Amino acid sequence: MPVLRFFSSLFALVAIVALVADATPALNGAAPFKLTSVAGDWQLLAPATFEAAHTGVATATAPWVWDSAVMSLLNLPTPVLFGFLALLFGFLGRRRDEMKLHIN
Repeated sequence: MPVLRFFSSLFALVAIVALVADATPALNGAAPFKLTSVAGDWQLLAPATFEAAHTGVATATAPWVWDSAVMSLLNLPTPVLFGFLALLFGFLGRRRDEMKLHIN
């Protein structure tokens, strides 16, 4: 499916950009190499939407859903999570070989 391959490419792009952004200070000698989490990047880029998502999930479900399930995913490093999503969507969207079935 082309849509899944498109999302795979988009997730791979996000993973590469996040990895380069995390590695740049270490390559310049300004700071040691450290991967930032998805939650850290999200709070840095759009803190209001992070708080809105936290409030929305906490009010729609039990409060432990945000603390245990959602935050366990958001605490993963950004390149790792988006790299995994790129591989998953790439696998699901791969072109499959056409089967030729001959019945006598």
